[in-house]
Amino acid sequence: MTTWVIISWVFVAILTGVNIFVFLKLKQASEQMMKMAFPGSKNMGDAMAQMQKMMAGMGGARGGNPMAGMNQQQMNAQMKAAMDMLSNMQKRK
Repeated sequence: MTTWVIISWVFVAILTGVNIFVFLKLKQASEQMMKMAFPGSKNMGDAMAQMQKMMAGMGGARGGNPMAGMNQQQMNAQMKAAMDMLSNMQKRK
């Protein structure tokens, strides 16, 4: 019985080591991707701040209006196209 306990703890230690190794490699890869996406950033926090600012500017991150940049004519054209598509779908049934 004690042999199996020792073997299981060795197995847990090996898996923990593998887990730490994989985590560090993934962390390194994510930092590298953030530096490539935001070349002017100094560290991960700066890159995240730039990403959040960019998302806020697009209207997605903080609940802004994603259609704020559209004028009324574009919105009407999109609404008409959507309504036409719905009516065509209903006719096919």
